[in-house]
Amino acid sequence: MSNKWMDKLSKMDGAVKANYNPFAPVNVLRSPSPSLNWIFGKGAGIPYGYSAIFYGPPKAGKSLASYLFTSQMHKDTEDGICIRFDTEMRAEAQVDDMWGIDQDRFQAYNVNDPQQIYDRISNEFAELLEQGMPIKMIIIDSLNGMKGVKRMGKDSVADHLMGDDALTHGIGLKNILPIIRKYKIALICTSHIRANFDAGMYGPKEKMAGGYAQKHFFEYFIEVKRDGASATKIEDKDGGNDFRGKKELTGHRIFVKMADSSVGVAGRSGAFTLDYQKGLINVGEEIATLAKKYNLIEMPNNRTYIVGDKKYTSKADFNTALENDPELAQSLLKQIYAKDAA
Repeated sequence: MSNKWMDKLSKMDGAVKANYNPFAPVNVLRSPSPSLNWIFGKGAGIPYGYSAIFYGPPKAGKSLASYLFTSQMHKDTEDGICIRFDTEMRAEAQVDDMWGIDQDRFQAYNVNDPQQIYDRISNEFAELLEQGMPIKMIIIDSLNGMKGVKRMGKDSVADHLMGDDALTHGIGLKNILPIIRKYKIALICTSHIRANFDAGMYGPKEKMAGGYAQKHFFEYFIEVKRDGASATKIEDKDGGNDFRGKKELTGHRIFVKMADSSVGVAGRSGAFTLDYQKGLINVGEEIATLAKKYNLIEMPNNRTYIVGDKKYTSKADFNTALENDPELAQSLLKQIYAKDAA
């Protein structure tokens, strides 16, 4: 008898499908960086229909992280479209072929009017999605670059409108939430940071800029920082020195930390390396670190790495093998994600 009533309940608007697993690999948006995926915990990425916000200091790599997810989505889907709202209006300068983004399935908008972002998603996009448009992810970079609704009609910086930004994002995010959930769209946003005057002597000196509405809205909060250690900077060995006798940098490493999460783990840190010409590099090093963590590598001593019937006599040789042997890399990645899920 109960099945009769449950059948009626399950057909009502908003009913959740009991057999749908948002963390199944097919339902998750991943990046090409294994450690970036790993910090999410369950699913090793952002489940479609959910949201993540990347925050950190200027030039830390927040926009880069969104590009990495876009490139992998284009590899993993045949028709998936990514929409990017660039409120800092520099989309033309940042989009580069090295990210691996399919320009035929990527549309950027240089806008900071909230009506051209939030209203467009909840109205114009909703109509297109109902017709079958395969939008798989939306990026808003950044929330801080968007004007408040009251600010739109003001011409002078002398017009101080307290609470305008918080109210705008509170209403805007609330309006697009049903669209994100219903059509299984991954939402990635970025945010600046600001001084944390409430930290006291021992608390963090900085915090994510934004009101409580966006802090309640997102499922994943990822802190992004540029690694300042000299050992992680990639220098142009053949390019000579600059006018201060320093080598020109051609790349650097970026730290990511899952500061908090509503549906996954919190506190995990990862790191990936950016080359200014090639994009993401040293993926093998990320896989090796995670494989070692989950004891997927036999190490009879500090130099020898054994995986199955393959033996490597140094860390560098093992990392190189992971870069050049996709089958080995994918095999270890599957085991890493499976171990973590278990």
